[in-house]
Amino acid sequence: MRTNNYTKLKTIIEVMEKYGITPISKVKGADFVKDMGFDQIYLNGLIFDVEDALHLELSEEMAHSLRSPEELIRHMIQYQN
Repeated sequence: MRTNNYTKLKTIIEVMEKYGITPISKVKGADFVKDMGFDQIYLNGLIFDVEDALHLELSEEMAHSLRSPEELIRHMIQYQN
């Protein structure tokens, strides 16, 4: 079953808000580690929770390449089941 982009975006934002991220304006382009102070474990948890909520699984390489809320949102919306 494919999920439409609006539903994916809404789900991603809900998960991000649980991590204290409101992906708007300056924050959407902020680096998870450098600007937001996430450590790798916290970031992995965020990515895992987004994957789980969308019933998707990223490759490990892709998950490690995501650096900002904007990149995470863009990639997850473009991801095809």
